[in-house]
Formats: sequence, C-alpha cells, structure tokens
Amino acid sequence: MEIVKMEHVTKIYGEGDTRVWGLDDVSLSIEKGETVAIVGASGSGKSTMLHVMGGVDTPNSGNVIIDGKDITRLNDEEMSVFRRRKIGFVFQAYHLIPVLTVEENIRMPILLDHRKPDRDYIDHIIEMLGLKDRKKYLPNQLSGGQQQRAAIARALANRPALVLADEPTGALDSKNGNEVLTLLQDSVKKLNQTLVLITHNIDLAREADRIIKIADGKIVE
Repeated sequence: MEIVKMEHVTKIYGEGDTRVWGLDDVSLSIEKGETVAIVGASGSGKSTMLHVMGGVDTPNSGNVIIDGKDITRLNDEEMSVFRRRKIGFVFQAYHLIPVLTVEENIRMPILLDHRKPDRDYIDHIIEMLGLKDRKKYLPNQLSGGQQQRAAIARALANRPALVLADEPTGALDSKNGNEVLTLLQDSVKKLNQTLVLITHNIDLAREADRIIKIADGKIVE
C-alpha cells in the first residue's frame, strides 16, 4: 500500500532570472512500512522534497498524496490538522520546549490537537526510547542523544502514518548518531509506520530499505 505518492511535483523559488528549481517534475512512491533515505549534496532539493511531502511547503504544480489524501488540495487549517494527526517530524535541531519536561514535550502535540493522550501508549514510547528515568527532566538536563530521543518520541506521540526526519543525527557524534537512527528505525517498524529521512551519512543511508539520490531538484538514482 502506498503511503506517499508524488506526481510530477515542481517547486520553484524566485522569479525571472533568479528562479531556482527546488524540485523539477518529481514523481515518487513510498510503500507503507518502508524506511527510505534521501541523499544529495547541499542545495540538491532533498529538504524541499521533505518539506513538500510534509505539507510544510506547497508545490507550484503536481500532486502530493499522503495516506490517500491529496494534501495539495487542503487549505491552511486543514493542512495543519492533517500534519498533526498523520505526520511526525524529527529535526536536527531538537526544538524541545525548554520549560517543559520530557514527558510534557512528548504529550504537547496531542494536547494541541485537543485530544487526551493515551498514557499507556506514551509510556510505551518513553520506555522503548530509553527515557523512562528521564521523563521528568528538562531538556537542558539531557545529553544531545537523549534530547534527540525525546524529539523522536514527540514525533511518534500522535501515532503518525509517516515520520519525516531531516538530518536527525547531524548534531550527534557517530556513536550516538548510529544509536539514535537504530532506535528510530526500530520504533517505526514496531509501530507499523513509514520513515523518510535525509542524511549526508552514506553509512546511515545504507541501513534504509531504499536510497533515493537527488540532484538539481531531480531524482537521479
């Protein structure tokens, strides 16, 4: 079953002589349960692809279908609700709220959606990611690897169909980076989710089910 389908997607930044093609007629399918790594040089379009896939950026043309819904047809409010419920984001900068504990950070997306958190599920995620003895800590009391684990737990809290990770290990040393990626992959597999990640680390990319190489806004391999 396809969880992601991009059909002839083009994204252009600027106008006239300053125009830059972030994505140039990209078509792509990703199956439910896959782990897919997107690789390419800086400026190749990989972050644009992730942002368009996640509904953070809007393409100039083409269709982006996530879990059966064409998100290019949604208005801003509909897109915000869809993102909260269907897509989990993990960034290189952890974006944890400094005055909230680990557990409060993880619960925040659910509370923003005006829903009651499933305590058993949240506890399961916290334990799965090795944060059980850190859930009452503030972000500044955690190591970098622990902060990234908390960010992953927050991304998984809403049971998203799709998890998008933008250089999730870029701020970590190789040992912590490998550990966090393994935890992220194991987590999405156990929860029957789909993972799409951007990475410059080809060794990490090789751990994915599939590697997509992008250059100048086009899929080249």
